[in-house]
Amino acid sequence: MSSGIKLGYAGKTIKISDDLSVTVTREEENKLLSRIELEVYLDHVTRGTPSRKELQKILASIYGVAEDMIIVKKILSEYGRGSSKAHVHIYLDRNFIRLVEPKYILKRLGLES
Repeated sequence: MSSGIKLGYAGKTIKISDDLSVTVTREEENKLLSRIELEVYLDHVTRGTPSRKELQKILASIYGVAEDMIIVKKILSEYGRGSSKAHVHIYLDRNFIRLVEPKYILKRLGLES
């Protein structure tokens, strides 16, 4: 891939802090939509579920992309377990975000008024 994005984290666990670790369970390139689609498992036993913004920052540092290129589609917390699953899109082209993502997501991110 010529985008310069670092791939190959599928199946790897990255310890972010003493109370948070991130495991990339699935990492797929969607060339048609110019994005990487991720399924991420978050282990946060001694704290609350990370926010979308926090997860965006974490994944931006792991994958070496700008935070505004990452769309956290959903975070599903598992009741009573201290873990969550997240579905994330990392776009390779800023124009595709506006073309593909729904308006409410663009508003949430401040990309649309």
